[in-house]
Amino acid sequence: MASENTRERILEASLRLFSDRGYDAVGVQEIADVCSVTKPALYYYFSSKSGILEGIMQEYVDPFINLLEKAVADSKGVVNTVTNFCYCYVENACKNMPLSMMLMSMQYAPLRSESYQVFRRHCSKIFEIAISIFERSGHELGNMNGRQRQFATTLLGMLGYHMYELVILDNPALDKREVDRLIHQFLHGIYS
Repeated sequence: MASENTRERILEASLRLFSDRGYDAVGVQEIADVCSVTKPALYYYFSSKSGILEGIMQEYVDPFINLLEKAVADSKGVVNTVTNFCYCYVENACKNMPLSMMLMSMQYAPLRSESYQVFRRHCSKIFEIAISIFERSGHELGNMNGRQRQFATTLLGMLGYHMYELVILDNPALDKREVDRLIHQFLHGIYS
């Protein structure tokens, strides 16, 4: 039990540090100090800093991806699917805002960086889920014309920036009315 508790403390502390200052700005010694463990003890649980990041992805991101997959799989029609995806995305991002902010910063990391490679292995699935919404809805929309990736990118960008705004406003809570307005704006454009 103590072993699992120490591992969890390392993951939580690392997530906070990576969220606050970025992956590259945080060293292993700092993580060990914050967790009150020695570097050798930290290396007992994780082989490297990227191993810690991999642990964060497995512990926090992979379950989030599973929730998004379920939200989309259980939906019928583009409006319902986009709505369920957005609610799930925002609700879970609000529950773990440090994770949301860390992921947002990592998507803009240099493409060959260690952090981006770990990020991509896990988070590319989120993009694939978003693309699948529009691939499944092509018959319903009629205007896909190969723009599934563009729609998925726009949807995720809109949601990501919304989360960023919540952090700036220091108000990380799901407001369904606000999310409904975002969904409406996405689905109907600037003339809505």
